[in-house]
Formats: sequence, structure tokens, C-alpha cells
Amino acid sequence: MTNLLTPIQVHRRWTSHRDFLVRTFGAAALVAVVAWGAPPAQAQAQGGITAVPNAAKPILSLPQAIEKAVQASPKLQAAAFGVAAAMGSEQQAKLYPNPIGTLEVENFAGTGPQSAFRATETTASVSQLIELGGKRAARQSVALAGRKAAEIDLTTIRLDLARDVTVAYADALAAQDGVAIALETERAAQQVLADVTRRVNAARDPLFQRSKAEVAFSTSAVARQNAEQEKTAALQRLARYWGAATVEETLIDQSLAQLERPQTLGTYELRLRSAPDFERFQRLRDMREADLRLAQANAVPDLTAGAGMRQFAGSGSVAFVATVSMPIPIFNQNQGEIARAQAELTRVAQDRRQAELERSQELVTAWTDWQTAWSDANSIKDKSLPQAEKAFQLALAGYRTGAFEYLEVLDAQRSFFDQRGRYIQALAKLRTARARTERLAPVTTSDNQPAGINQ
Repeated sequence: MTNLLTPIQVHRRWTSHRDFLVRTFGAAALVAVVAWGAPPAQAQAQGGITAVPNAAKPILSLPQAIEKAVQASPKLQAAAFGVAAAMGSEQQAKLYPNPIGTLEVENFAGTGPQSAFRATETTASVSQLIELGGKRAARQSVALAGRKAAEIDLTTIRLDLARDVTVAYADALAAQDGVAIALETERAAQQVLADVTRRVNAARDPLFQRSKAEVAFSTSAVARQNAEQEKTAALQRLARYWGAATVEETLIDQSLAQLERPQTLGTYELRLRSAPDFERFQRLRDMREADLRLAQANAVPDLTAGAGMRQFAGSGSVAFVATVSMPIPIFNQNQGEIARAQAELTRVAQDRRQAELERSQELVTAWTDWQTAWSDANSIKDKSLPQAEKAFQLALAGYRTGAFEYLEVLDAQRSFFDQRGRYIQALAKLRTARARTERLAPVTTSDNQPAGINQ
């Protein structure tokens, strides 16, 4: 008989599922920090985000962030104890009913011949409940399905956590890039202010031009401060997943990778049908079917058989006794429990249908967002951003030679940095949409455990 695992052993057993998380979100993490990063080297020269890790700080990659969250999650710990509880129920369901020992003393402390213990009859017997109708097998089936459902719950909770950490990590990356843009915007505004000041001092531009440049510089300084606050808040939200105050490490943002385009919607719809969420409904159906069989089996009366020995005090003789008893199912044939189990079984099927409808809608939305963000990011990276940077550089050079007015420089500068901001927003949307899509429709292996992505 299998011994009941302790909750700690269950947790260690399920710690191996971190392997599939690293496979499921590990490859996605590499793409999240590589393919979801800034534009390629050519785009950097055209105004892309240049994210160089700080050599003085350790690196925190997305798989590492997910691992830290998994280790610290109380919800995962609770789910592991849920598996342990289900394993205890499974072990209990295998056990037979205990025999019952009985000692009976009759005909004592009466009157006449039955006074004191002169005519006492003492009977010692043992009886055993014999379950009929397949009750024990049905109980085992219910417990087995319950344990498998608890394991699927643990799997889905891990996937949900990995998705949430991925989104928080993406938000932190976007905020980090937003600070980089804000700093460059502020430096550019400061440089333009210096150029305008020189031209005003040389009486080549009116004084109000410098006032406009000063306003632009002040606005960029405020925007930079806001971006730093947003970055701080994003890092704090990410760190809360493992109970830290903030993220002290440097987030990786490789800038030499291509943006990852989603596969066809049909590919993800096929994966959706075999996702752990729907595997859980299958386990629930197994459990409800076994519950119905148990309710039907409980309608069959059980047999209680006993045997013992009786001693007669008057003669000192002994004799064997035997008993057989069985309830007569006249009033209670377990009708109510059978009706309940049938309704619960039908309910599981309807719950699954509703979940399929809802998850399909969520998948279409997430996939569309991913596809749109991918198109936007590529369009900005390949067209809008290089053109806006070129226009800004030309306007700035023309202004220094007197060919353009300051307003043209200001407009070109605003357009350039707006495009960079749009690019970061498109990347953040892409990261989030991809995490949602691959959570709804993860790649699965033959044993229905989530596996790596893009292997």
C-alpha cells in the first residue's frame, strides 16, 4: 500500500513542474527578452532603444523572475497541500471497513435462578461489513479523479502565475525603456535650448524663441521624472510576486532580435482544446461519473456477517454463534444522491461548454492584439521611426544653418520622440498579448503536460 506523502514531499514532487514552466515560458522568456526587445542594431542608429545592462548589477531574466515567484507563491503552496489532501483521500478510499468486536453478557443480576451470575450467558463475536455493489472500487475512482483534478489545478495555477509575472516583467521593461526615451528627450531639448540661446544671443532669433525652448526643456524634465516614477512602480509591482520591495537586478532587453509574429489563429485554437484548463474538466467529469457509480452502488444494501462463541455459566458449556444481517431497502434507496450525482455530471459538461466559449473569445482577442502589436511595432521600427529621426536630424541641422525656424525643429523633435514612445507601447502590448495567448493555448506533450514553446 502506498504511504501518504507529506505536503513537503508533494511540494518537492511538484517542484519538478518548474521544468515545464521554464520550457513553457522559458522559450517565451527568451523571446520576451530577445524577440520582444528593442529594434535591431540598424534601428538603434535610427533612434531605437539601446538597453545596455549595468555591469555593476546582477541580471534578472524572465525565467529567473518566474522561478522566484514560483518559490514564493502562497497560492502554489496551498495548491501543493491540496494535492497532498487528495492523495490522503485516495489512500483512504482503498481501505476496507474495520471489523467490529462484540462482547455480550446476558441473564445476570436478575431474580430467582437468574440472580447474580448463576445463569449468565456470555457471547464474544466478531462481525465484518461486506460492501456490495462495487462501493470500494467506486470510492477509489472518485478519489483518483479528485487527485488528478488537484494536480491539474496546481498546473493551471503555475501557468497563471507565469503569465502574470511575464506581463509584469514586460511592463517593467516598457517603463525602463520609457525612462531611456525620457532621458534622451531631455538631453535633446537641452541641446536645442543651447542652440536657440546661441542664436538669440547672436540676435539671429527673437527672444521668445528661447522662451519656447525653455518651456520644451522644462516639459521634458517633468516627463523624465514621471517616467522614473512609473519605472519605480513597475519594478515594485514585479517584485511583489516574490515578496520583495523592489527589483534590484537589471532586466535584460536584448536589442538584436527580430519581433516574433504569432502563428495562425487555428494553431492556437487546436492547442486551446488540449490546454490544462480543459484537461481539468475531463478530470472533473471522471470524478462525477465515479461519484454517480458510487451513489448507485450505495443503493445496494451491504451484508454484515459475524461469528462468535457463547458460554453458559450454569453448565459451563460453550457453543458457536453466527449472524448475518442486511438492511431492507424499502424507504431509502439512495434516490436523492443518485439524482444529485446525475445533475452534477450534466453540470460539468455545461461548464466545459461555457468555458470553451469564453476561452475562445479570449484567445481571439489576445491573438488579435498580438498580431496588431506586431504589425504596429514593425511598421514603426522599419518606417515611421527612421523617417522621424531623419526629419529631426535634418531640421536640427537646417536650424543651425538658418534654413529652418525653431518651430520646425520643435515639431520634428516631438514627432521623433512620439514615434519612439509608440514603439515602446507597441512592444509592451505585444509582450502582454503574447503572454495571454500562450497561457490560453500552451504547447502540450503527449502526457498533457505543458512543454516548451517554439522548440
